[in-house]
Amino acid sequence: MKILVSLAIAALGSVATAGTISPPAGCSAYLTVQMKSCEVSHYWTCQDEPEGQHWIMSVDADGPVYLQHLDNEFRWLDSVGLRSGYGHSLITPEPDANSITDLLTTGRDDFEFAQNILQDGNGIDQEQVVGYDKLNGAKVKIDGEILLVTEFVIETRSNSSGRPVRTTGNQYVSERFRLFFQGRETETSGGETFHYDNSPVLFIEPGQAGFLSDKPEYGCNQMMSHLPDVNIPG
Repeated sequence: MKILVSLAIAALGSVATAGTISPPAGCSAYLTVQMKSCEVSHYWTCQDEPEGQHWIMSVDADGPVYLQHLDNEFRWLDSVGLRSGYGHSLITPEPDANSITDLLTTGRDDFEFAQNILQDGNGIDQEQVVGYDKLNGAKVKIDGEILLVTEFVIETRSNSSGRPVRTTGNQYVSERFRLFFQGRETETSGGETFHYDNSPVLFIEPGQAGFLSDKPEYGCNQMMSHLPDVNIPG
């Protein structure tokens, strides 16, 4: 958890004067993704970490907002809200760990695990997470990137409240990057229902215009002028 807090502090000061994000020292960025939800996410790896571990920093119109640490199977190792200070840390070993390998080889991955809920690095609660990801057979091309489409169900329940938060919908998976990207999702909590569309719009790699930009480009003024999804026959 200490490395997460250190990188969170570095992330908050990572906006360069040129309008770009600078990864923390010892880390190297490899992907920027502009999304429909007025967010842009930056992906990087760091020296001296196991192969496949990576970080994702989300930036909204007001700056860095969220930092995640994941491994090559897309297990949720750590996360922290860069403004709220609330975070999560995976409790290991898991009863049924996330496995993007299982999803890609069998078409489905069921998971069950628990997380510590943290405030400013201190544990305040725990939550249980259960669900599944399933490939639905569809492929799309977004900004030239071929993505597999999933159906998913995820339910979280904290020990203190006992009330479930259920999220369903579709996400995207890149075989090339071994990454999930959010899509159209519905969240139900406490009798209320919320709808989100955090689908990717642009995939930007090193050397391309907009790489590490600190400004989201889509959805900030409720204008959904995005590139269309191109369906690819399965």
